[in-house]
Amino acid sequence: MRHIYTNKEAKEIDTHAIHTVGIPSLVLMEKAAMTVAAVLMERENRECRILAVCGTGNNGGDGIAAARILRQQGYSAAVTVIGQTEHMTEETKKQMAIAVGCHVPVLPPSAITDGQFDIMLDAVFGIGLSREVEGIYEKILEEINHSGATIYALDVPSGIHAGTGAVPGTAVKADCTVTFGVNKIGLVLYPGCEYAGEVIVGDIGFPMESVLSVDSSVYLYETEDLKRMPQRKRRSHKGTFGKVLVVAGSETMSGACYLAARAAYSTGAGLVRAVSTENNRDVILSALPEALFSAREEISDILDWADAIVIGPGLGLSKEAEELMQYVLENSSVPTVIDGDGIRLCRNLTDSLSDNFILTPHLKEMSYLTGESVPLIQENILSAVKKAAGDWRCILAGKDARTIVSDGKDTYVNVSGNNGMATGGAGDVLSGIIAGLLAQRMEPFEAAKLGVYLHGLSGDIMAKEKSAYSLMASDIITGISRILSGIGGEDEERI
Repeated sequence: MRHIYTNKEAKEIDTHAIHTVGIPSLVLMEKAAMTVAAVLMERENRECRILAVCGTGNNGGDGIAAARILRQQGYSAAVTVIGQTEHMTEETKKQMAIAVGCHVPVLPPSAITDGQFDIMLDAVFGIGLSREVEGIYEKILEEINHSGATIYALDVPSGIHAGTGAVPGTAVKADCTVTFGVNKIGLVLYPGCEYAGEVIVGDIGFPMESVLSVDSSVYLYETEDLKRMPQRKRRSHKGTFGKVLVVAGSETMSGACYLAARAAYSTGAGLVRAVSTENNRDVILSALPEALFSAREEISDILDWADAIVIGPGLGLSKEAEELMQYVLENSSVPTVIDGDGIRLCRNLTDSLSDNFILTPHLKEMSYLTGESVPLIQENILSAVKKAAGDWRCILAGKDARTIVSDGKDTYVNVSGNNGMATGGAGDVLSGIIAGLLAQRMEPFEAAKLGVYLHGLSGDIMAKEKSAYSLMASDIITGISRILSGIGGEDEERI
């Protein structure tokens, strides 16, 4: 697990390091510049010509210092400053004086477009930007983008909101971003991540005390987090790993029920029972003979059988579907995933749930749940999901290119997955994965986070095999088995 930070939180870490711990700001700036220089020295040959395009804030000071260090290492490096030099911060003024003393060329901004430079260092704004880029700055950022040079952004590409990933206007489209100390939310969320290119988190000397002084509630998973998968007891039977009830499908939508049920089995559930319309019985049992089947009319007799429930995929919006939804809402005593049509039905029936329920809306369903427009949700999806989870008092997984999972307090940002997963049935698979984890006694918030991560990783492994163009929902289920086969998961018990 790795925490990611807003621009405000990153500034608080910096402030703590300077004013509480006592590390001079110039020392941190020098370390940041050395980190940038080290990245370029590892990747770029000394014949490359480098121009640091610098603003008047401390990000500009980072760029000036990096150009000076690179020049000292034998690179052809120069500096241009955007803005009035009298407005420079004290640290940046000092870096400029040092650079001049070391004979670093200081060129006019026209150098950006004269075609002499192979590499541009974007050090115009950093994490401080909170408004739309206009005027001369807009022109400069566009010139950097059209220079034909390889672009390295320092801390955050200029024009990106470091806390949300929003692009209020023009922004630098970097090939690589060297971000300082901690990763930033704006480099992970869309559209900011599309401008960041490869992201390298550089150590600039923040003490652990400074990092820990800021309580970030936003984080992402890495492959080591697959160890969170429930352990498999050697001495066990099918009841050990839980029973999933999948209430899904309608007269014309048998596939949704099948995909959710099969995904639950593939994630480790011991038994799965499909509840659907009677005419889906033969279709589902032919495709998944391991499943049990019950008709919708039997719901009151079988609800207590389950350790986890999925309701909603392909369920339809009929009166019968609404009655099913209402019965589950009122009588479920186990963790319950509500997906697809179930989300619309749920919105019509109640405005509050509990942390035993997991909602998995895509953006249009999020709009229906919250009353906010899709563009407004996309503008700050992190905040929108966290607020909706708090308002509904449930676990909420807002599905997008970066799926966000929140319990209203902590927030998980998912970085696995690809555009090949934008295909029919992928959401049904996700609901089954989460239910399979719930059946194995994983806590709802943990199951939602790990389920989303595993779903994305499965899509990634299968997209490499089949291509994003050809990926289908059933392939994601195949990917689950590929991934889980490599992580073990058995306990240490010996019989």
